Amino acid sequence: MSLPGALTASSFAVLLLLVLSTWPTCHATHNITAILAARRDMSEFSRLLTMTGLADEINERNTITVLAVDDADMAPLKARHLSREALRHVLSLHVLVDYYDHDKLHRLPGGSADVSTLFQASGDAPGSAGMVEISERRGGSVAFVPQDAGDDARATSVLFVKPIHEEPYNIAVLQVGAVMSSPAAEAPSSPETSAPISRHKNATDVAPKTKKGTGSADADADADAPSADDGDDEREDRAKKNGAIGAAPGRLSLALAFLLAIKIVALV
Repeated sequence: MSLPGALTASSFAVLLLLVLSTWPTCHATHNITAILAARRDMSEFSRLLTMTGLADEINERNTITVLAVDDADMAPLKARHLSREALRHVLSLHVLVDYYDHDKLHRLPGGSADVSTLFQASGDAPGSAGMVEISERRGGSVAFVPQDAGDDARATSVLFVKPIHEEPYNIAVLQVGAVMSSPAAEAPSSPETSAPISRHKNATDVAPKTKKGTGSADADADADAPSADDGDDEREDRAKKNGAIGAAPGRLSLALAFLLAIKIVALV
């Protein structure tokens, strides 16, 4: 029986398969803060991911592995009082831009692998300082070590504890026994180079004169300027909304599949 129009039942079937096979790979649907919410002993790790903006980056990626640390093992990091940027770099070492679950950790080719992290992907890591080596040790334990951590850090490697959440080839959240860090991650950022005075006509262009009566206006401008805390609040709001937003693509693809199936049946 011929079908009206140029499309046939087989064409609709192919289109249906394309929608179902390609849509999930184009949109990440996981939410790291929602995953960690089931572990109350990892509230500090989750809070810092949100505060540094890493939670948003994790949720936007389709293939990711997060090495999570419980509150007790986060205490030494908190005691070091690192700057916000250094804290972000240290935590980004715990986010591998590849999928590693429990089984894959124990099937490493040659017993080890060098994996890139969000620290490496950010462009802030010098050389390969943002790479992490995964190696299987005697007795079946698995260790994670930043490449520039030095010999002392290798002697006290961060060990894999257990899997927390695994969605094959999408996201894996694994618990590790300590915080990973490195000299490059904790290094203070280099100060921005100020513009040379020779680019200006004279020194007054670099430091404008203060006019009388402008003190209150300057104070008002400072009061209206957005603060870093405002940015934190915005990131936390986005992280909370990610759960609802992430579920939308899945519902939409199912709706499209249902409508296409009805169309095929009607035409046949």
